[in-house]
Amino acid sequence: MKTSDVIVVGGGINGMMSAFKLIQKGFHVTLLERGQCAREASWAGGGILIPLYPWRYADPIARLDALAAPQWLDLADRLAATTGIDPQYTPHGIMHVRVEDAHKAQAWSARHHDMLTPLSSSRAHELLGRSVTSSLAPAFWIPGRGSIRTPRLGQALRQWLVDHPRATLVEHFEVTALLTTQGRVEGVEGPQGKYLAPRVVMAGGPWTRQLLVRHVQLPISPVRGQMLLFRAERALLQAVMLMNGFYLIPRRDHHILAGSTFEDAGFDRATTAEGYEQIHARALEMLPALKEVEVTHHWAGLRPGSPDSIPFVGAVKDPEGLYVNAGHGGNGVVLSPATADLLCAHIAGTPPPVEPAPYAVPRSG
Repeated sequence: MKTSDVIVVGGGINGMMSAFKLIQKGFHVTLLERGQCAREASWAGGGILIPLYPWRYADPIARLDALAAPQWLDLADRLAATTGIDPQYTPHGIMHVRVEDAHKAQAWSARHHDMLTPLSSSRAHELLGRSVTSSLAPAFWIPGRGSIRTPRLGQALRQWLVDHPRATLVEHFEVTALLTTQGRVEGVEGPQGKYLAPRVVMAGGPWTRQLLVRHVQLPISPVRGQMLLFRAERALLQAVMLMNGFYLIPRRDHHILAGSTFEDAGFDRATTAEGYEQIHARALEMLPALKEVEVTHHWAGLRPGSPDSIPFVGAVKDPEGLYVNAGHGGNGVVLSPATADLLCAHIAGTPPPVEPAPYAVPRSG
């Protein structure tokens, strides 16, 4: 039985980011993943680095976003330099067009350092490219934000952990029980054996509820999201574009990701003809030039939905030494550095980077 300071259960972006940050604080960390790291929602996500319509979320989301946003450039550069895997962080800007609740967006922006820049339809076309649909107003521009390729981010975090002397990464290990003694955590076990540590972090995405069912009831449930990949051979779009709840993400190779659905389908990750048709129609409405572009991939992932998409980050009251970092909804990647920082503060006993109460485990409301 191997002993470490902290066990992290779950090898998605949030689990690996938690381990990454804890190791930088000096902890020895064992990360356990029941399958392969970053192959669930982390692999399926588009990687837009801002909550999709930020003014439609509660302020606790904005506070985490403000903590995470300044970290992405250095984080991506560091992972690329140390692992040789470039996550392709690209701050190409984010454009919301045909915004239905423009007054709400403007009021929110006024409270958050004028993050949104209102634009005319013609100016929005200049920034997005002339291939997009004709009428874009009301349009709001967020400069300096962009996207990251989540599969590459997952690969880079995984490699960083594999290479680090204070990390132990174990894949294909399913945790089936928490080991406790006298009201305190002492490790976890599964069919293949036991791992010991005085602190355990549950970061199992939509599966976190089941992992914790004997200890705390958390309202975390799966929300299926389907996406398409258009294999464009030339640049058709210059920035992330959102319209009517759907989005297009240009990649450096000119391919374009289109998404996404929000479906209550339980733990079913199957793609559907209806999902394909809905995303495809919306994508062509946003960027008519995609009519001539081949769709090469169609996939689905399961987001960890929670009330108001506010993640649960912190300690479980009983047993002592049990922590949670889960329930991010569709904002798992963008908020991951911030929730990992908050988790580290709980574990290390240092001042929290944001007021911790809105993310408490459990919380009322």
